[in-house]
Amino acid sequence: MTSKNTFAIFGILAVLLMSLGMVSAKVLTIENTTIIPSTINHGDEITITLNTTYTGASDNVSLTWSDTTLKIGSWTFPTLKFLEQNESQLTTAKLLVPLYASGIINAKLEVAGSGSNYLEFTTEILESSELTITSITSNLSKTTNGTVKVQNTGNVNLTGISLETITTDTADFTIQFNDSDFDLTAGQSKLVKVSSTDVDDLDFRDDNSLKMRATNGSLDSNSLALTIDNSFYDGDNEGRLSVSIDRINVEKGYGDDEEYWYPFDDIELKITIDNNGEWDIENIELQLCLLDVERNKCILDEDDMELDEDDFDIDRKDDNSVLINFNVDPSVLKEGNTDYTLYVSAVGKIDDNECEYYDGDETGASTSQKIEIRTDEEFIIFDQVTLTDSSGYDNKNEISCGTEVTLSANVWNVGDKDLDNDEIFVLVHNKELGISEVVSFNNGINSMDWELLETTFTIPSNAAEKTYTIKLTAYDDEDLDDNDVYENKEDDESKFYQSLKVICKTSITQPTVNANLESEAEIGEELIIKTIITNNDEDNDFIISLSDFEDWATLVSITPQTVSINKGEFAEVTIVLKPTITGKHSFNIDTIVDGETYSQPVSVNIAKESGIFPSISNTILYIITGIVTLLIVIVLIVIVRLSRRRTKPEF
Repeated sequence: MTSKNTFAIFGILAVLLMSLGMVSAKVLTIENTTIIPSTINHGDEITITLNTTYTGASDNVSLTWSDTTLKIGSWTFPTLKFLEQNESQLTTAKLLVPLYASGIINAKLEVAGSGSNYLEFTTEILESSELTITSITSNLSKTTNGTVKVQNTGNVNLTGISLETITTDTADFTIQFNDSDFDLTAGQSKLVKVSSTDVDDLDFRDDNSLKMRATNGSLDSNSLALTIDNSFYDGDNEGRLSVSIDRINVEKGYGDDEEYWYPFDDIELKITIDNNGEWDIENIELQLCLLDVERNKCILDEDDMELDEDDFDIDRKDDNSVLINFNVDPSVLKEGNTDYTLYVSAVGKIDDNECEYYDGDETGASTSQKIEIRTDEEFIIFDQVTLTDSSGYDNKNEISCGTEVTLSANVWNVGDKDLDNDEIFVLVHNKELGISEVVSFNNGINSMDWELLETTFTIPSNAAEKTYTIKLTAYDDEDLDDNDVYENKEDDESKFYQSLKVICKTSITQPTVNANLESEAEIGEELIIKTIITNNDEDNDFIISLSDFEDWATLVSITPQTVSINKGEFAEVTIVLKPTITGKHSFNIDTIVDGETYSQPVSVNIAKESGIFPSISNTILYIITGIVTLLIVIVLIVIVRLSRRRTKPEF
């Protein structure tokens, strides 16, 4: 071989070696910065963050992702921008595992045609067995069947699936299924009809719900509740009435309208009755029942509520709304019971002379609303808080300076736990009036029961004349720390604020009393005294009484005994006495106002009884009368005998 040929051969080999070197050079590197899981659940996804670097000679290289190995799942790739030489970028790719998929995922992630390295991994899809059951069509009712959907929501095939009711001792109806032995592959579902033969017999107080599930013996689905619409009114409704609870308001208390109530809440309902028929409906009456579901007992009905209208008529295609107010009486609640249902019905009669077939027939409709009444918390509510002064007179919480005041309240334990004496303390407090009294309860307070709180304090004589607020706070510990205040689930605290108006008058202008005799002042006769009482102070109430008369007379009447007199005005009061002793006597006309007594003395001269013999006692008078009567009888006898002698016949 010539040297020229040898040189050519070596040149060709060099070019080939350079070409091979260029082909094997990695101009794009892919670096994974995340941990790829070895197992994954079906329906989940794997997120991978990649750092891609280009080291080729040319700029502006267009890059495309590729995975030629993947058989299960699908990638979501980011868009790679044009990379210049030695440029890097962070990107995120996601691998989605389909629902119900199973097996091994083999992935090889690379950038097509770039001569790059690649990312390769293997992940196992975990096996998952799961059954679910859901309601598809309208729920089972008294007139229609229901339909449920049973689905294999796992990624393992299931066999021998059946439907069953969950054991219950309270449900008052039974159900059947049109198919209850079938197989489902992963992801497959089946519709099953549900029917009943005894739902027509349900009364509104019956348990109208039960639970069902799907099972294959070793695997159970979720439970599904079937509830039958249990009407409060179950009669005919040819008049096409409809009833709706348009509004539920908690007017006063701790509840939140239709969401939940507490004992003592004042509730207002707005009930609307629509006449959707072609005839007038007359004499419509509302019936209500607040049903304790656990005890199956109506604890409140329409007789316990105030209806702004009852026994009304509604013309065809018209409607009427009724407001109903009531208080959630704690005495009818049971501790721990929270499940209640409010039932409302409207029942009337069809009124249409042209409709001979239906005229006079009863028609009605009803509706219901689930209500939660919370009696399962540790909570205290104050009720019937009153203030009385030392005389026991409740003057609408207006108290004078220097007066002793008694505060009383019913302290209710509205929870489901009895409270011992070391678990309930009430602080009665007002800093300005110097009131700070801790009241304890020797016997605690039983669940859904109350104990009387009573404490006495004196209003300072130098107190400012204004309205004060006395705060009652219930604590569960005698330390009286802020954290010891009773609270409900909504963080409402067991506190009550009682207003007290303090009036500090230095003196009251005495009323004027004028008395005039309206009859003769004699023993045995009624002595009538017409009295004029004039109010020289602010508007007030006056109590009239008498004193210092008992030794010489008896009291017949005082009319009226209590009068309200405005400032500068007067009132007439008639006093009737019956004297028993003659002579000059006196008595007092007492007027009581704001606890103060003002006395007006009155003098009177009682005369002897009038008559022919005023100085003769009754006994002597009776004797004289008897003697005179006897003499008259004797004279009459003598006259009769003499007259007989004169008329005697002669023979």
